[in-house]
Amino acid sequence: MTCSIAERPRSIAEIWPPYGLVIRAGELTMTALREADVPEVVALVETGIHDPAVMPFSFPWTDAPSEELPGNYMRFFGRTLAGTGAGNAALELVVRRGGEIVGMQALNGQDVRTTRRLESGSWLGLRFQRQGIGLAMRQAICTFAFDHLGLDVVTSGAWADNTASLRISQRVGYRETGREQWQRRGEPSEMVLLELLPEHFVPGPETVEVEGAEPLRRFLGLTD
Repeated sequence: MTCSIAERPRSIAEIWPPYGLVIRAGELTMTALREADVPEVVALVETGIHDPAVMPFSFPWTDAPSEELPGNYMRFFGRTLAGTGAGNAALELVVRRGGEIVGMQALNGQDVRTTRRLESGSWLGLRFQRQGIGLAMRQAICTFAFDHLGLDVVTSGAWADNTASLRISQRVGYRETGREQWQRRGEPSEMVLLELLPEHFVPGPETVEVEGAEPLRRFLGLTD
């Protein structure tokens, strides 16, 4: 006996709505990280994403020995799946330009249906930096957050000496909300806390096109 069309198996995007999300802005396309993307992402990380003498991340994941990094990234991928749902979001989006992976853009937070806020974070391969991609990524993800998820606030943070990240945040419209002493590689360092409100947001010149936003909103409990 064959199955009727009505009895067909659900697609992976119907089972897991983040996989149905596509964000396009000019030359850039963002889609949720999948297992099949991991080898290419790891290869990009291995070519370098920051000066080894400087740690731009609050969690120093790139300090892991090179032989451990691929497995660590695979475990991180598993945590993004486990961390999304029931009002929590761990959206790790692969950013491609012309089909080539150039970096990652994230939106993360807990109890988003109550707080209506998520934190943005990102990185780019070294060879793709200083080309305006980081700014375009941030503008696109904030457009998505406000116009398609209906968030009230997007937050971020950067070390006080990470002038490139802070400059992008300023251009997008984030405002500083405070500074805290955090540990970085075992030493105290100043973290600048930032938030972006819709009325302060400076969008990019490119039209942002989004597919799959409504199923994701329902999945995250953001339909009220």
